[in-house]
Parts: sequence; structure tokens; C-alpha cells
Amino acid sequence: MKMLASILLAWLLALPLHADQNLLMARSSAKAVDVMDILKDTLPEYGYTVAHTQRCDGGMAEFDYKSDFYRVVFFGKLQEVREILARHPEMSAYLPLKIAVIAEKDETVLAAMDPRALSPMYPDDPALQLKLSHWRHDIRAMFDEIRRLKKQ
Repeated sequence: MKMLASILLAWLLALPLHADQNLLMARSSAKAVDVMDILKDTLPEYGYTVAHTQRCDGGMAEFDYKSDFYRVVFFGKLQEVREILARHPEMSAYLPLKIAVIAEKDETVLAAMDPRALSPMYPDDPALQLKLSHWRHDIRAMFDEIRRLKKQ
């Protein structure tokens, strides 16, 4: 757990741009467990596969961060990830994509790195630039859907 928290922290700090440009976020009044279920159902609707779900509450507690619910969903499109990693193996730290789902008081927060934050590292790969923009669009669309969920 400590290692995962360190990886997530490094992931967020590794990018040279401002945090408000690197992070996509959404807040929902729905319960975190419900948001998590909806997210897992929504990802395939956009063509993505859930690769792994990681529970992080325990590891974050070691850093004095208390949360009733803290999960990270790793997801992607296998063929896309394989093709990109074949051209850019150094992107393995960023793929598959990740969304954090965190309970915060009576709300749920979703957070993901904006894939376009990687754009400056690959100025000579227009296909990758397009893919990063597409991923950002999909994440924002999913977040918009989840933002509209109501408390149950």
C-alpha cells in the first residue's frame, strides 16, 4: 500500500505543468460505492476495459489521510496501450490510465491525470497527441455523467 501511495504521488508530481492543468476532477453527491459501480459500468460503454481496481484506504491511513473509501481504477484499451508502449515504452508509468474514487464527507470525488499533460513530451507524434486528446474527452464525458448522479 505504501508503494502504491508513493507511485500515485510520484505520478502526480512527475509532470511539469500546473496541477490545475494536469488534473481532471468531478464531485458527485452519490455514495462512493455507487460511483465506483457506475464508473465500472461506464468505462466499457466508452470502449475501455477495467484492468485492475486497487484499494488505497489502508495505505493512505499510514500518511494520516483518513477516508472511508479510496480506490484507484486502472483502465484502458489493450490494443491502444500496446501500440503506444511499442513506440514509447517510457509511457508505461502512465498506462493504463487511472481514476481515483475518494469518499469525502457526504460526497465522492473522482480525479484523473489529464492525459494531455503528457503532450509536451511527445511533440513529434501527432497520432499520440490525438489519442491523448481523445482520452481526455472520454474521461471528462464520464465525469460529467457521474457528476449528475444524485445521492441515494
